[in-house]
Amino acid sequence: MEITRRDFVRYATASAGALGLSKLRVAMSSEVMAASAKPAVVWLSGSGCTGCSVSLLNAVSPGIDSVLVNTIDLRYHPNVMAAAGDMAVAAARSTQQEGGYVLVVEGAIPTASSGKYCYVWSEKGREVTMAEAVSSLAASAAQVVAVGTCASFGGIPAKNSTTGVVGLGAFLGRPVVNLPGCPAHPDWIIGSLVQLLTGPAPALDAYSRPTAYYRTQHIHERCPRREAEEASTFGENGACLEELGCKGPRSHADCDTRKWNNGQAWCIGVNGLCIGCVEPDFPSFPFHQGGAGASPAPTPTPTPRATPTPGSQPGGSHKVYLPSIIDGLSQGGAR
Repeated sequence: MEITRRDFVRYATASAGALGLSKLRVAMSSEVMAASAKPAVVWLSGSGCTGCSVSLLNAVSPGIDSVLVNTIDLRYHPNVMAAAGDMAVAAARSTQQEGGYVLVVEGAIPTASSGKYCYVWSEKGREVTMAEAVSSLAASAAQVVAVGTCASFGGIPAKNSTTGVVGLGAFLGRPVVNLPGCPAHPDWIIGSLVQLLTGPAPALDAYSRPTAYYRTQHIHERCPRREAEEASTFGENGACLEELGCKGPRSHADCDTRKWNNGQAWCIGVNGLCIGCVEPDFPSFPFHQGGAGASPAPTPTPTPRATPTPGSQPGGSHKVYLPSIIDGLSQGGAR
């Protein structure tokens, strides 16, 4: 059944009264319906823990509500969207027919046994695998993005697995934009998506990671503990954790400056090791072993490499950069 925007607003208003929702929330719903020019996003979830979706929902500057209302049109997400069942599948398929959307994949893609280790939905009386859904939706997408290390490189599901899970780029056999992390930082996700939508395309490294967030320098090179005494055991405040297995010496990310939980903390800052979760060989075992972080990482087979495209990179505080590009998209539309 199809409903008009006017009917939707009327139903939303009636429901708001029954549920005690504020007029602001109704206005936000109306605004979403009105903003038809916003770029469409389809988000699929495969073999993973949904941690990157949780991370995205923890976004602060800007908040996820602002992103969903003012910036993107999230047509399908198995956890965030209100629709379910046939209505949810119809939303994904209608977007596919329109084309030109951004396909976001979270979680790895099982390929063994014809992909039957992971189903995404039921459609016309049959179960659709993650592999089938990714293949069909990627074909009509303007941009394809892997969010999290599982989607980017296989991650934890690919270790000692019999399900044949692979990362998105390896599955498609072509370049995608990788946003690894376990989980990926919400700023990495939002900032990269908005830059892909507004242009210019972000510059990428050899593993198709935006260099604005996955920096050329290792975390260890900027670590405030680098010149400190080596810790002999955990819990030594301010001590360098390299000899305990910290993988900062071979990890490329901006965790040390961006931090997590609205800029409050990061792994090393709370006496935890950097476990190298943004790297193609994550998880690299053992996590805790003397000097393990100082050893060069084994060179994994990279996913198909995207040609780095020169683009403006955010400078200064990320809390300035992210809202500024989002404001530009909200006011000017996708380019």
